[in-house]
Formats: sequence, structure tokens, C-alpha cells
Amino acid sequence: MLLPLPVLREQVTHYNELADDANWNRFKTLPWKDLNPDLLTEGQKQAVVFVTHVEDYTPGYCAEYQSIFPVNAASPGEAMHNRELFHFVSRWGLEEDRHAQALALYQVHSGIESDWDRLSETLILESQKEYQVGYKNLLQVTTFAFLQEKATQLYYQSLARNVSEPVLIKLLHLLTKDESRHFVFFSKIVSAYFDHFGLDCLPLVEEVAMNYRMPLHSTMNDYRRRAIRMAREAPGYDRALPVRNLFGFLEEIGEGRPEWQSELRASIGRMKDHLRM
Repeated sequence: MLLPLPVLREQVTHYNELADDANWNRFKTLPWKDLNPDLLTEGQKQAVVFVTHVEDYTPGYCAEYQSIFPVNAASPGEAMHNRELFHFVSRWGLEEDRHAQALALYQVHSGIESDWDRLSETLILESQKEYQVGYKNLLQVTTFAFLQEKATQLYYQSLARNVSEPVLIKLLHLLTKDESRHFVFFSKIVSAYFDHFGLDCLPLVEEVAMNYRMPLHSTMNDYRRRAIRMAREAPGYDRALPVRNLFGFLEEIGEGRPEWQSELRASIGRMKDHLRM
């Protein structure tokens, strides 16, 4: 199930047009002189450490995309499709890497970990672990990313509402804007799949939603305890909300295709039952 090249190209081009106008400088944009570490709680410091690890895994994410969607694929049609996708992945990777380095810089400036070399060693130990998204087709990969990007966007928003340190608030707002733009791109790709392949997409989307876990849940040491603690630092953050957002997304598709509504509702019901929601 490959999207027609013009459809993929349109979405990638639109994304990069927006991204090129949305740049911020990881070194200069943040007002480091206004940073007040005394306003940080210990839990907030640990939340910053946690999300730094998640964002710093960008090389693994990009390597996985290159493995699944090689630009040197044997089929010319597939190679053109993957090369077009690469225009997005390279830009997305740049932005995710900017997140990771900005968060690392925040750790250094705030004293959470003031030794840059020691911080880098800690990040490298985690990022050397192999990452696999678990899917091989673009619809499922983008459905996974749909959920992942919505989760990070919502988390950063919730954390920002409960932080008083001004530089961290500014950083979290910048991260939120980027993650929101990423989410919109992935949602448009999933929508394009339904436009072109109809309800054949449903079983693939269901599989992702029913088995969804955030990246690194199976590789990061003590992930579950750290994730629970991270959520406590952002009251109002609901880990189930990204999947609920997917349900709403499918309902919107049904509004435009009334003949699909019964199957879409049945699919949402199956996912809710499986996830005990």
C-alpha cells in the first residue's frame, strides 16, 4: 500500500514549507540569563532528564526509517516514494535532534547535570540500544507516530502549565509547537491512506492502537517507574488521550463518509474493549 507519489509529495512539501518558517535557535532563542534553577522541583528535574533521553534517541528513529524505507530500493517507484519521504524524515530528524540538544543544554545551564561530557556519556549509553518501531508499512509507522507525537505534545503542554521556571516554560512551548506540527503531518498521511485505500486501512490502524507503547518502553532502564513519576509532574496529562484522539480522528473520517460509519464505530469499539477503555 504505497500512497501515490503526488499525494506524498504534496504533504511533505507542505510540511517543509511550514517547518522552514518555524525555525528557532537552540543556542540563542532561550533567555538563559533569566534561568532560575531554584524554581525547579526535584520531580521536574527528573522529568527533564527523562524527556531528554526520549528525544535524544533521534539517530535510532531516523536509522529505523532508513531501514524500512530505503532510498536505494530496487524498485524505481518505491525508491521515488522513499526519497520523497526522506525529505520529511531528514527535516523531522533535525527538529527532534534540536529538541534533544536544547533539553541537554537546559540540563547543563540549570545544573541538573552541569558536566557536558558526563551527560553525553549517559545519553549515549541509552541511545546505543537498538530501536525498532515494529511495523514495516508507512500507514502503521505513521499511525504509531501519530500517537507518539500527540503524546509528547500533550505532555509538554501539561508540564509547562505546572512549571514556574521561566526558561523551561519557554522551552516546553517551543517543543510543543514542533510536536504539534509533526502530529498534523502524520495525521494527514493517515487520512490520505483512508482516502486512497478506504476501510482496508482499519485492521492496520487497529493493530497499532491495540499494541501501542511509547518508544523506549522496552529498552530504557526502569522505564515504567520513571514514566509514572514523569506523569505525576504534569497534572492533567492523560496517557490514554492520544488513543482517544485517534478515536476522534476516525469519527471525523466517518462524518465525511457516512457509509463507513458503522464499520468505524465497530473498530473503535474493538479497540476500546481491547484497551479496557
